[in-house]
Amino acid sequence: MMIKISERLNSLVKYIHSEDKVMDVGCDHAILDIYLVQTGTLRTIYVGDVNPNALANGKENIEKYELGSNIFPILSYGIEKINEIDVDTIVISGMGSKNIIDILSSPNLDRVFKLVLQSNNNHNDLRRFLASKNFRIFAEEIIEDGKKTYVNILAGRDSVAVSYTDKELEFGPLLIVNPDNLIYFEKLLRSYERIYYASHSEDTRKKITYLEEIIENLKKGID
Repeated sequence: MMIKISERLNSLVKYIHSEDKVMDVGCDHAILDIYLVQTGTLRTIYVGDVNPNALANGKENIEKYELGSNIFPILSYGIEKINEIDVDTIVISGMGSKNIIDILSSPNLDRVFKLVLQSNNNHNDLRRFLASKNFRIFAEEIIEDGKKTYVNILAGRDSVAVSYTDKELEFGPLLIVNPDNLIYFEKLLRSYERIYYASHSEDTRKKITYLEEIIENLKKGID
């Protein structure tokens, strides 16, 4: 029996490959992990959660789908225990950027070479953190899920310093050059314009200028 997976979680699958040694942090009933094994993407995967009840739900699903020899649950805050297992790739999905940054702010991040992240807010803070840790963004994607907007980020450790402009940090170095995102940025511009009319914030005015530049360039790419 194949597990049912949401479009939001399914959007992460393409970033995970058979050679990756993966830990999924915040297991969310282990749905993604079961799917990755069932589809043959991975043979084994670790799932971690700080909440015993959440981990118990994950274990129950793992047993239901008879994957106890493929998926290994670990009670752990974030990546604090990856020094005990063979992991080079971390998946964190469906969280805010602050939580993701807190999880990755560990000395054990030095053991990680690939990050598959899905955040629903403060994406600029997450990009800034990744750059500070020399993780370069190799893919970005906007995912709409009900009323929430997520950004998928695939990042890998780089041997040279990573830096982005303020505009790239705010709106995504790869998102701002993809014409498929034009409608998203047009909606975002209208939102920031409403905020500016109410606040007259200089920071908001700066973001509006960035968005106008992004939209103009994306339209040129479509023409």
